[in-house]
Amino acid sequence: MGLQPLEFSDCYLDSPWFRERIRAHEAELERTNKFIKELIKDGKNLISATKSLSAAQRKFAHSLRDFKFEFIGDAETDDERCIDASLREFSNFLKNLEEQREIMALSVTETLIKPLEKFRKEQLGAV
Repeated sequence: MGLQPLEFSDCYLDSPWFRERIRAHEAELERTNKFIKELIKDGKNLISATKSLSAAQRKFAHSLRDFKFEFIGDAETDDERCIDASLREFSNFLKNLEEQREIMALSVTETLIKPLEKFRKEQLGAV
């Protein structure tokens, strides 16, 4: 947007022009504050949704890992062993994926959301 900087010496004059510039700065700070609040809210909603997805994926992975064929006869067929191994492998893949997703969600909270909240409260709130 390109706001003109406020000159301290202008405050002595208390001109309409100076007051208008102050209003423009206040409006910009308010827009920035609202944008950061919305960004924080969206980030928290994303993390919440990610946690729900992660819980469902972990449950699915657990079900895959625990699945066992009931075979007819004396032994499993090669196909059944192959399917069992594939399901266990996919279960492990999902488990690892969810561990990484959990690390990412924690990272987003620590490196983005908390610093934005701190900036909004300490810097914008002070102004």
